[in-house]
Amino acid sequence: MTKVLANYQSLKLIFNQEVSKPLQMIGSVPENGTYLIVEDGPIVIKMTLENENIKVIEITSSLLKTHLYDEVFMALEKSLNCSSINFYNAYQNAIKNNTLEIGRNKGFKATHDARNGQLKVTITKEF
Repeated sequence: MTKVLANYQSLKLIFNQEVSKPLQMIGSVPENGTYLIVEDGPIVIKMTLENENIKVIEITSSLLKTHLYDEVFMALEKSLNCSSINFYNAYQNAIKNNTLEIGRNKGFKATHDARNGQLKVTITKEF
């Protein structure tokens, strides 16, 4: 069973204060399913929700290294209250070596996959 990361509206409130306007999360989403939340340049964010609770966040960047990804991930770390050098190190190792790396902190797991020339990061809750 997938654990809840956060309530959509609560996360959106903090996240949107931390990012530039084009990267802000959309106003609302239906209760259940996977939805496109942000699409700006090389960045796409999808979220899987159940009853307005976020189960999975998926960030895809068509570029391995872009300041837009940094902006999005730092805003998510703040919004989820899970900032960690562990996530940063996993990201850096993944893009440097074109590998899959996992960062963990406070029960959050961020899988960074840079094996296909783009970056795909999946954030889930482990416990």
